[in-house]
Parts: sequence; structure tokens; C-alpha cells
Amino acid sequence: MKVIIVGAGLSGLSTAIALRKFIPTSQPLEVKIYDTINSSTSKTSEQAAPTVSTSRLGAGLGLQSNGLRVLEDLDPALKRSVFAAGFPCTSFTFRTAGNWLLGREYTEVLPISRPFLINCLQNTLPSGSVIYKKVSRVITQQGRRPVVQFEDGSPDETADLVIGADGIRSTVRSNLFGEDEKYRPQYAGNCAVGGVLDVPLPKHLLDNPSMIFYMGATGVFGYAGLTQSDKNKLLYWSVYETDLPARGLKLDHDLMIKQLRERHGDWADPLIRQCLEKANIDNMYPIFVMPDLPYWGCDGCVLIGDAAHALPPRSGQGASQAFEDGEALALLLAGYLEKGQNTDEAISRSIIGLFEVRAERVKEIRTEAMRWKDPKMPTSRLQNSWALRRLVPVSPGKEFNELFWSHENLGRARCGK
Repeated sequence: MKVIIVGAGLSGLSTAIALRKFIPTSQPLEVKIYDTINSSTSKTSEQAAPTVSTSRLGAGLGLQSNGLRVLEDLDPALKRSVFAAGFPCTSFTFRTAGNWLLGREYTEVLPISRPFLINCLQNTLPSGSVIYKKVSRVITQQGRRPVVQFEDGSPDETADLVIGADGIRSTVRSNLFGEDEKYRPQYAGNCAVGGVLDVPLPKHLLDNPSMIFYMGATGVFGYAGLTQSDKNKLLYWSVYETDLPARGLKLDHDLMIKQLRERHGDWADPLIRQCLEKANIDNMYPIFVMPDLPYWGCDGCVLIGDAAHALPPRSGQGASQAFEDGEALALLLAGYLEKGQNTDEAISRSIIGLFEVRAERVKEIRTEAMRWKDPKMPTSRLQNSWALRRLVPVSPGKEFNELFWSHENLGRARCGK
């Protein structure tokens, strides 16, 4: 069985790991991961992915307990390496701009650099698993295997299964749904900026590790340690309401720093003021969410992660849900193959089953997060703690049918085009 994964981000890499773990050894398996051109070399030749540069430290995230449990399922050594690369926290702390305590939500969360996390995932896969070549199109047709085409004119590749893990601006999704606006990502009205600073972590952050959010009239400011291996690295972020910047707009860095200081310059926490003095913003991240899709795939092609269901950052679940997608897909596929289904039928039923299992779950997470549209709301609210406790991740130790219920009749429910 040949699988092509488009995108070497969190969802693509974790899905490759899940497939290698769960697909029966009796089933020959080839997994190829394609990502965009390696910007450090501008080459499109088939080459192993280099280590992600720490110059991209600014892209951080908070990985919650359900995501960590998936990593443990996939490979205990992977989970340990991720945990070591992050800054383990036991709570979210919410404060006002005046530094008054609003409350705490006690839950396991791991702030981590996204490049560090990607490095951990890449190191779990065989060398050369990621190929830097841009996929320009995926052609699907009922009754035929999907075909992948490349921007550089390389020969087309046919696969049994193509997995679109190519993020919010997914090429694979556009090929499946066309350019209809109702299937395109929607701007949430907020942008985020942030980065990593060489700042000694304060005593309160070392004694009681927490992701701390400050809410004020001009947005949200937050910070946490970046990694437990370096007590002089602080991850910080600012989320604020603004019109959608034009795509490709050349950023005025001085203006962005000026606006950051205007938003938070009079906030009470002295560490915020220290961040503002040292800040060097090199990017802006508009926040998009995905509308509900009527299906996530068909005809040997399926979407996962942000390509299928981009969530607002305040949900705190983007990475964890991507990990759950990959594990669920691999378990479904493995289960059908073990039941004696042929490859095409197992793939078809797994694509349908993934949507049945996962779509309602991520919809509930998004709906709860989007109840609070104001940028002054934190990434994870005290009021949301009930929802987070309900998010039980996939566990391979349970019976297949207990996890996914019966899909014996799903093969006849083909997706429409």
C-alpha cells in the first residue's frame, strides 16, 4: 500500500508515525511525505529534511494532555523527547491588565516551540521520509487511484491513499472542493504576534509553572517558559482585533512593535514591560477557522488537521486534534485490513469512518471556543474546562469497535462531489 502525505507539519508527520505503528506488518507499506521547497537551499530534489532552524522559535503552541497521550500511544520515546523539549505547566492562569488574579484552570499543558516539536516527530521517522517538492494538484476520480502532480513538472505519482495535511491554505482541499467560498477558511477577526526572548524566567514561573494570560481592553498578552532545558527563554504572544492584512503585505516591523507597545505599554506586570522593551517581531499571524465541511475525503484522498478543521487558538486544541486525526485514521485503516478487507475497500471505509468519528468532536471544540469572539478572551477559559475534560483521545488499548462503533455499512455511503 502506497501512501502519500502532503505536508510535513504536525498532522502529516504524526500520521506517518501512526501508520508505521498500526498498519499490520503483513501489509507492505510505503509512506512518502511531500512538503514545499526547502527555503534554505531553494532545491526541489528529493532529499532528507534538514533539522528545523531555531530561527523559527517564535512559532509556539500549548500541547494539552490528550495530545500528549496520543504521542505516548505512538511511541513512548517520542512523548519523552517532546516533554523534555517543552516547559511542563500544571495550569492556565488568568489575570487582568492591572495584574489582578481572575482565576486558574488546573490542567496539564506543555508550552513548546513548534519547530522543536516538529524536530521530535521527524526524528521518530526514518531518515529521508520528508521530500521537499511542492505538490501542485491532486486528481481524484471515482474507481481510480488518486494522482499527485508537482509544481516542478516531475512525473506524476499514483498512490493508494493521499492524505492532505497541508494546513489552512490546503491545496488538497481546494482540489476536492474547488474554490467555493463556503469551503474556504474564514478570518476570525484577530491577529497574533509574538516570539522568544532571552529573559531569565521569573521566580513565580519557575515555582509554579503556568501559561499566563493577561486580558485588557486592547487584547490578550501571554507568556510561558519555552523549554525546561533553558531557564532564560521566554515565549510570549499578543492577540488583538484587527482587519485582515493583505496577503503578501510587506510588514513594517517598527510599526508593529510600536503598536504592540501601545496595546500593552501601561499593563502592570513588569515582565510584560520587559518583553515590550526587547521585542523584535518578524511576522504576523492572522487567525483563521474552517467552516464545517460535508465530508473530509473520498476516492482515496482525505484531509486531516487544519486542512479539514482549523480551530481558533483559544481552543488550545489545534495540535492535539491533529494528532488524534492521524491516530484515528491509522487505527481505522489497520482495523479494516485486519478484518480482511482489500486495500481499496479498507481505505474507502476508513475515510468515511474518520469523518464519522472525528467531525462532531472537533465541531464541538470549535463551537465552544468561538462562543468568545472578543480577542480579550484567553486561549483556554475557565468556563471551558468541562469541555476539555470530555475530550477523550483515541486509545489503541481498547477494542476497535468500542472506539469507532461499527462501520460495516459505511462503504455504501460514498461522499458526493
